[in-house]
Amino acid sequence: MKTSATLALLVVALTACSAAPKPTATRLPPAAVSGPTAMPTSLPLPTNAPAPTKTPRPTSTPEPTRPPPTPSATAAPAYRQPVALAEVKGTGKVVTDNYELPKCTKVVFFWTVFPSSYGSASLIAKLYNVATGEEMSIINEFAMDVPSEGLSGSVIQALAGGKYYFATENTDQAWRLRVECQDGVAPVAVGVLSVKGTGNAVTGNYQLPACNKSVFVWRVGPTKSGSASMIAYLVKAGADQTWNLVNEFAMDKTQPMEGEAVQKLASGLYYLYVSNTGNQPWSIQWQCRD
Repeated sequence: MKTSATLALLVVALTACSAAPKPTATRLPPAAVSGPTAMPTSLPLPTNAPAPTKTPRPTSTPEPTRPPPTPSATAAPAYRQPVALAEVKGTGKVVTDNYELPKCTKVVFFWTVFPSSYGSASLIAKLYNVATGEEMSIINEFAMDVPSEGLSGSVIQALAGGKYYFATENTDQAWRLRVECQDGVAPVAVGVLSVKGTGNAVTGNYQLPACNKSVFVWRVGPTKSGSASMIAYLVKAGADQTWNLVNEFAMDKTQPMEGEAVQKLASGLYYLYVSNTGNQPWSIQWQCRD
């Protein structure tokens, strides 16, 4: 009986198990774990990407080029100072030593002769070129009632250059002579010319504009005997151009002799050479009347 009951229980148990089986979890085998992969020394570049170029270093931006300064319409000329060439002194008739003088267009001879006990003064001076023997009369003056400081003046004579000497005559008194080259000397005035003097004189340079109707108003005083005379030349500095503005003489004058001269001018430097005035005061003024 006991055996039969056990069999019956076994049958019931098996029946129950087959009626509701329990799910069982299925374990998958563990995946194989590979060891760590070594990092590549360089990453591969994409095949369609261009290789990078080196980044250029930044360059400094150059400063904008400044335009050259615009030259002035008329460049300022380079002027020079007068150059002393010789100084000579003597008494009476003298033949001087030789002097080496350069080529110069505007050579001015400043001279003085002292009066005798009677108050008269006179001087003749000649310049000789040693190489050529050429003789140039540079001074020929006589005056009465000369003050104690002497009779003075200045004359002009162009020089070719070389050795020269002086010879004086017609005097027994002391005299002196100074020689200057005034080529390229700056003007003493610009746009105006108004000069006064006594006796022979070479003026400084004057910068004058172009003027078709250039008028030179001149005036010279009479001597005690009533005579009045004047010779005046206008010279363009640095150029071979000279114009005779005045060449006048009159007698029985109690008032100054005066007049006007006209001369067309181009722009440039000019100076005057005045002579034969009888050692009397004179004046010249330039006016443009265009």
